[in-house]
Amino acid sequence: MGLIPEDIIGEIRQRADIVAVIGRHVQLRKAGHNHKGLCPFHQEKTPSFNVNAAKGFFYCFGCQKKGDVFTFVMEYEGKSFLEAAESLAQLAGVTLPERTENPAAQRAMAEARSERTQMYRINQAAAGFFRRQLAGPGGAAARAYLAERGVSEATAEAFQLGYAPDAWSELAGFLAGEKLPLRLAEAVGLIAPRKQARGHYDRFRHRLVCPVVLATGEVAGFSARALPGAAVTGGGGEPPAKYINSPESPVYKKSKLLYGLHQALPGMRSRGRAVLVEGNFDVISMHQAGMTETVAPLGTALTEEQVELLRRLAETIVLLYDGDRAGRAATLKALRLLVAGGVEVRIAPTPWSNPKLVKAGDDPDTLAQRGGPAAVAALVDRARPALDFFVEEVWALDRSSAGYATSIREAAAVLPSVKDELRRTHLVDRLAGALAVPVERLRADLRAAYRGQKLDAGPTTGRQFRPSKPLPETGPRPARQPLPPIDEMDLLAYLVEFPELMPVAEDLDVLSLLTDSRLRDMYSAASGGRPIWSSAPEMSPEIAAHVLSGAKKSVAQPELALREAVGNLKTRREKEMRLKLARQLAEAERRRDDALARELISRVRETRQPKE
Repeated sequence: MGLIPEDIIGEIRQRADIVAVIGRHVQLRKAGHNHKGLCPFHQEKTPSFNVNAAKGFFYCFGCQKKGDVFTFVMEYEGKSFLEAAESLAQLAGVTLPERTENPAAQRAMAEARSERTQMYRINQAAAGFFRRQLAGPGGAAARAYLAERGVSEATAEAFQLGYAPDAWSELAGFLAGEKLPLRLAEAVGLIAPRKQARGHYDRFRHRLVCPVVLATGEVAGFSARALPGAAVTGGGGEPPAKYINSPESPVYKKSKLLYGLHQALPGMRSRGRAVLVEGNFDVISMHQAGMTETVAPLGTALTEEQVELLRRLAETIVLLYDGDRAGRAATLKALRLLVAGGVEVRIAPTPWSNPKLVKAGDDPDTLAQRGGPAAVAALVDRARPALDFFVEEVWALDRSSAGYATSIREAAAVLPSVKDELRRTHLVDRLAGALAVPVERLRADLRAAYRGQKLDAGPTTGRQFRPSKPLPETGPRPARQPLPPIDEMDLLAYLVEFPELMPVAEDLDVLSLLTDSRLRDMYSAASGGRPIWSSAPEMSPEIAAHVLSGAKKSVAQPELALREAVGNLKTRREKEMRLKLARQLAEAERRRDDALARELISRVRETRQPKE
């Protein structure tokens, strides 16, 4: 603690509100003299995490994690003691002692700071730069765009919206002038080295910039939208990508972040719910319309990490995705994860469920601008329990052969996530009634769906189905399950032989790369400090033989090998995604589905963006 005197540490500990600090990450409820919530350090359904404000400590009866406000910030936010002290001092209004003016000592202390802290400071400086650019003469186009979207000055200020000027190196010059390390500015994706000359160029140019702010108030990264009049890119004269996001870095993990979370925390606490939408401007418009508990994933599908974050912060999640075909698909994917995560989830009416109430093509941004706060509040308040919603208002609507086939395919993808067997059985019975088919017939069709078999003749199309999991209540699993991909098993094999690489695996977000549930269970066991095979009772001998073979034991540089394996897997996935999108685009063009084709073209362009 040498840099901060003991009496100052004591003052920070005394004045910092531990309930408020932990409440930024966990939904806490008063329970006698304590506050209780779901533990942020391990998975649980019944709250066992206690915070004692009077004594200034926390304790979890489930995992036995305990400590004071400094411990929590260090453990949960991944900060050093000095970083935690500085953050808490700012929150508590405690002035830290002035640092020495000696340049050598200043350099030594600056070098001692973690790179993460410097990255946050670089992002914060860049956010301020973008804000000033928005207010200046060069920001006229961005201000006009915000006015066209109906975004008020107060809302723009609340979300720290800014403008990246239409120039090659203004931000790079600003950061250099502030003596901030350009090496780390490269790492967080703000600038990039010039290929044929010395110096750097700005990655964000002539774009409206949306900072991604953590619950703690730190700027983790940026999502920048192209403005009208942006220069074309590529030799073919292609328009620029609609959005460019910060690359993955030690401070920006897209799968673990939510846009608007910092601004939404007060609303989520007061209303006990979160409204989940798809895009940045959906979030901004919903907040302006009074739905201040609204957040969104960062340009990708919802992830398990984001579900876990939402589960800790809100009792209920309301899904309000776009009203088009892609929005329906995204709703189903999010629903599957939310139900599997034990979250109470509701769905607001959509054009594909209630076209009389919501117009086709409407998204939350459009609804907020057209109807205002009252209309948005009424729509969200009409949200129904998600599975009831799909059974009664979606799957039961179309009883044609094609409609029945779609309902079976979607039900087979979602219902396995329901862990309560009685609840699953009840839903299957209700779905049979809604579709007017005998329940045994429905179960047979669901079995055919998850096994990839053709359905029997009748109210179906005879097409093949390939859902992700079997339905536990509809029959036994196939006797022999396919093996996971070898490159995924290789990742687990490295961690078996070198468990000290788990922090590296976490930074590389290995969990998001594992597509097989058995491997995901094994990885989760390892990340929780248990033997890697302890959570895989169904592990086949073939998986065990590969993962536990010891083949990686002789690797000379295991960390390098793990990083290369992850990089190769990501590259293969990206190639597969591009091929899949190309096939889907060709099919959409063949069917002359212009809306879907435009969406696929946009996604293809996103995959072509260079990774920093």
